[in-house]
Amino acid sequence: MIAFILFSGAAAAGAQTTPQKVAVAGINNFWKVDNAVSTGGTIMSREMAVPVLKKRGIRTVINLAGGADADAERAAVEAAGMKYLLYPIDPMALDRAPVDDIIKALNDRSNVPIFIHSGAGHRAAAALMIKRVMVDGWDIEKAGIEAASAGMVLSNDMAPVWWKFVRDYFNKHGK
Repeated sequence: MIAFILFSGAAAAGAQTTPQKVAVAGINNFWKVDNAVSTGGTIMSREMAVPVLKKRGIRTVINLAGGADADAERAAVEAAGMKYLLYPIDPMALDRAPVDDIIKALNDRSNVPIFIHSGAGHRAAAALMIKRVMVDGWDIEKAGIEAASAGMVLSNDMAPVWWKFVRDYFNKHGK
């Protein structure tokens, strides 16, 4: 009985310890973080990517990039029977980022498993890092290691912007 309770708690917390980069046709920079969440960059081919997401068991796709293809992406995702949420984060207007809505969506168990994506995946990893600290109670270092492992790396000119965004968010919220 005790073993079952311990196993159930670990499974609910997303027990996988290291994000895994997975080649998914039609998606840039896909990372399976744990059984509840995957992050990634742009869905470059809806025709290839959406069926794969459905097959992987994804229930909800969260788009943090927005853009001209968002309506077509919504239509493809919803036609496949998945939920679609659009919370665009403009890197030039980070003070208006819909962080509370994103955290709420990530924390809603009815949305799980979730694929959260953005241009290169940095916004997605940053949003997950904020959720890990603010909701899941992780320390910043542990959440930062996961975010870096899930694609928020310095190999992109925008990565420092997202690290600063996260740091500023934590400072604003006393973390």
